[in-house]
Amino acid sequence: MPRVLLADSFAESRQILKSRDYPPTAMADQYRFIGQQLGVDFSPAIRVLEMLPVFLSGPRHAAVRRAMAIGIASAREAQQHAAQQVIDRLPALLAPGRQAEWMAEFVRPLWQAMAEAHGGAADTDPGLVSDVTRLFDSRLRLRERLEINERIRDFIDAAPDSAEQRLLALGQNVLGVGPFTGSMAMSLHQLFSSNLNQPLTDIAYPASLPVSALPVTDRIVSPDSDAAAEDVVVVKRCLLHSKRFSAKENDEALYGLGEHACLGRPISATVWSMVIAKLSQIGSAIQSSVLTLAAAAPESDNDLLKLTDPFVRPLSLRVQTCPVDSQPQAANGVTAAT
Repeated sequence: MPRVLLADSFAESRQILKSRDYPPTAMADQYRFIGQQLGVDFSPAIRVLEMLPVFLSGPRHAAVRRAMAIGIASAREAQQHAAQQVIDRLPALLAPGRQAEWMAEFVRPLWQAMAEAHGGAADTDPGLVSDVTRLFDSRLRLRERLEINERIRDFIDAAPDSAEQRLLALGQNVLGVGPFTGSMAMSLHQLFSSNLNQPLTDIAYPASLPVSALPVTDRIVSPDSDAAAEDVVVVKRCLLHSKRFSAKENDEALYGLGEHACLGRPISATVWSMVIAKLSQIGSAIQSSVLTLAAAAPESDNDLLKLTDPFVRPLSLRVQTCPVDSQPQAANGVTAAT
């Protein structure tokens, strides 16, 4: 097991993430090691993991990132159009007296529409995309890893001649689904719960997503560094979103602090602007907002060091609307399933 050290300030996290002396975790290599130790063929999972620039470095990183950037740029207009169609449903979702589960009725459909606009419905199975992100969790049981591996194998075998192109599109969706859906849900909850009983037309909306579902990212400490340890891999866990940061620092870190800009930043920022533009036209108010997370968001040093899943995963966002002259209810806040 690696030794994990916390980069607990904005300045240290930025310095590490901008430095080439701290390479990212090579997730594919971890599955190669597990496969060799157990005699298991994880080659389908490895093929997907090698399509994720956040786990790559050197020429492979450059090649995958370039191919992904071309695909993202070509699909941007179609994604904006698909997103707008879902966003246009917000007035009905926010009708006075309506209670809705926003993860199921808005956030996930919004993501799915954008994913299909990029890769096509046949190649954007939301269950597979979400399950691949679970491969990042070090607590995931072997049986579940093997099941996901076989689902990826079936995905590849369904159209082997176009497997590389489809894996690239799958990789893009895998990278985007957790940060986008999680950040969107948590940002909407913060916005709603901070403005209870206020007409949505009167709210001061943040220009960018105020909350991130990706609080940390890991980098490997160079063996030549003073922080290195003999025969033990040392990992620096860098903060990307934290109560320790100022609002300005959290905004700067929203799409990462590394050398390269996040490929999903343009479409994510555009869609958030589209969402708040629509919300600002709706005259009803929020009576209650309850967010349920799969596990509590990490806050203490101990929580951050023990973190095994890089994503904060919302399970549900239950929102109750009301006429603007109603009084807010007490049922507001964040709960954790575990």
